[in-house]
Amino acid sequence: MSFIKALFELNSLIYALTIGLSVGLTIWIYKKHNLSKYQLLIFVLLVLFWASINLIRAYRKVYALDPVASGGLGLDGIAAANIVAAYGLMSLFGRLPVFFLSDYFTSRKKVIGFTLLFIMLSSLSVYFRADYTTMFLSSLSLGLGASVLSLFNVMFSETFTKKQAIVSVSILSIAPLLAEFLVAPIQSILTQNLHKLYNIMWLVSGLIALVAFGFLMVVKDNKVQKRNFTFKKFKMVLFDSRFIMLSLFGIIVSFIRFASGQANMVAYANSELVQMNTILVAYLDVMFSIFQLVAGVIAGLYLKNKIGTKNTLYVGLLSVLIFALASATQTNPTLLFIVYGFNGFGYGILYNVLLGLAMQPFEVDMREISMGIYQTFFAIGIYYGDKIYALILQLIPHTFEGSQLYQMVFLLISGIVIVMLVLLALIFQNKYKEFIEA
Repeated sequence: MSFIKALFELNSLIYALTIGLSVGLTIWIYKKHNLSKYQLLIFVLLVLFWASINLIRAYRKVYALDPVASGGLGLDGIAAANIVAAYGLMSLFGRLPVFFLSDYFTSRKKVIGFTLLFIMLSSLSVYFRADYTTMFLSSLSLGLGASVLSLFNVMFSETFTKKQAIVSVSILSIAPLLAEFLVAPIQSILTQNLHKLYNIMWLVSGLIALVAFGFLMVVKDNKVQKRNFTFKKFKMVLFDSRFIMLSLFGIIVSFIRFASGQANMVAYANSELVQMNTILVAYLDVMFSIFQLVAGVIAGLYLKNKIGTKNTLYVGLLSVLIFALASATQTNPTLLFIVYGFNGFGYGILYNVLLGLAMQPFEVDMREISMGIYQTFFAIGIYYGDKIYALILQLIPHTFEGSQLYQMVFLLISGIVIVMLVLLALIFQNKYKEFIEA
């Protein structure tokens, strides 16, 4: 009992520290960069928007897999993997249309509002009738939410100068991470007993989406009342070789992130060889997010200027490699919890730098197009990062199972990171190096 009590005290301490860190960083950045009231409203809206998504996103797979007696649905591994992959499927087909529709209606608020309603309705449908279909729809709604996240980046970046694209990404990256810190205690409380209250998670998610929808009504739409999507601009972005190279790197980064994190990491932590404590499982995303938060901020505000963009990308890749190798060879739950932070640190650097570079070379009126195309590439990696487990199970169903399956994927990720390190050294030279170091 004293051990459990100590864990809950640690739970409260971590919660207080992460909230304090986030609020402190927000205040520091707000003052340092003289953020306007409008920029702050976008920031708060994104916190609420992402909280409704992040509360349930990492628990989709374990909810589907856990037996009914434990509060789960008792589905098989392939069904669970397909539910998780629906997130990437929607991201794959939704990210470019999100920007096209916001341009067509000359309104970002309408797209964000529709997405919040979809999240709310699908989350409530899981609460009232949880099965494969409602879980699949919920996962689709979360994928749409992830697609709309890019709209926030464009909205926010338009309040900065062209050369401050990476800075704007670094600042806004705090918002979704703060959302993760806010929902972690809820996740911990609802999963601390043998019978998990997954259905209540989905209920709370729907209620948060409803609150976010109400808050959206007071935020002004800064979309210029003119159409930016033209074939000429689209072609100009799509056939920029430097942009395409960044987009291909984005595919790999997103594949690594979603094959090694969130729902898949939670499932690995609950597997037979790891059996991580439920409180630590609930705070996996927090551990990831703390390091992602720090990395995301220092990538744009410090590392890029201090060591250069190329070397900053090296730091990010090496951090992910440390995590992947450790996860492929170790099953100690405490060690895995700690090294998961290296994954967050690496992703925080890679995601923010690549996203900033995808917007930086283009004028403001072309950022919706560049972001839509880049995010479509990025979604390919999301889909196959989640889908990789189902593909392996279908190709070699009797060779790998349980923890071994996850360790095989982590080993595969290690090899991919090594290849990326080599490609970064070979490709980003001369004009490509000048481009990313601008």
